[in-house]
Amino acid sequence: MCESEHQVAAYDDAAALDARVAVFVGRSLLQGVPALTVSGPARRQAVDDLLADLGVDPVRARRNGRLVTRDADETLDLLMVEGLPDPYLFAAVLGSSVPSGRRPVSIFGEMVARLWDRDEVVAALELESLWNKALAEHPIQLLCAYPGELLAGADLGDVARMCELHDRVSLLGEHPGAGQVPTAGDAVSSVHLPVPAAVASVRHFVRDTLIAWHLDDLVGDVALVTSELATNAITHGGSPFRTSLARTGAGVRISVEDGSSAWPEPHQASPGDQDGRGMAIVATLSDRAGYDSTPTGKVAWAELSLP
Repeated sequence: MCESEHQVAAYDDAAALDARVAVFVGRSLLQGVPALTVSGPARRQAVDDLLADLGVDPVRARRNGRLVTRDADETLDLLMVEGLPDPYLFAAVLGSSVPSGRRPVSIFGEMVARLWDRDEVVAALELESLWNKALAEHPIQLLCAYPGELLAGADLGDVARMCELHDRVSLLGEHPGAGQVPTAGDAVSSVHLPVPAAVASVRHFVRDTLIAWHLDDLVGDVALVTSELATNAITHGGSPFRTSLARTGAGVRISVEDGSSAWPEPHQASPGDQDGRGMAIVATLSDRAGYDSTPTGKVAWAELSLP
């Protein structure tokens, strides 16, 4: 664990993140690498309980200095100047919390999620950048995490920038990243990270929305079409994407927006090919389908009606 890496995970279930953090911290401590967590009291207690289950004594680890725990809100108060994290204050706080002499350390932090939750997205992204500067100078394994509900309503460009600031993007839990699906209204949308596991979140989002709208008979076809459009956004767009559903009287309109201007090209798949059929599936199941350019990329859309 000597090389620096900046990881980020999206989650909907707090217990899934607690488990991920406990394994991250526990593995580090068992390998002789000190750890720092910057979180809230509830997460700190949950991680302590899980560490004990993993055979790690968090009390002893704190006593001997191998585990340092800081409160996320209190630490943010030490860093912020006029609404932005101050580089010098950040360096001072980090320097007081990590080993000297360029020794490796593992860090979990949720300060960026706290800032995002307060609609201070610019500050959150600036803090992510400060972390990257620290990683360039110190061997740090860093894990950040964002609740899916925060990303679900976020600006697509902001989420793309957040992903770019991390070396590895992942999802936690069974259906992470979809956020809470509203039961009222004629249109909903959700932002997803550009990883294959996001397709399951998309299907979850579609299913819950259509059931809430009493369009159960469309669940199978709409989920399949949306999955194909989402897979295309992940595979060819390479950016976060926004999935939107809108009721159209007798059916639903699906839109998947991504940050790539490259339009998918239809392929004639051979019988043994594992892919290449996505656009054909969309065309077969949809009443209408197409693509529109946006200032930052494109939107793929399809319309399906009740049988």
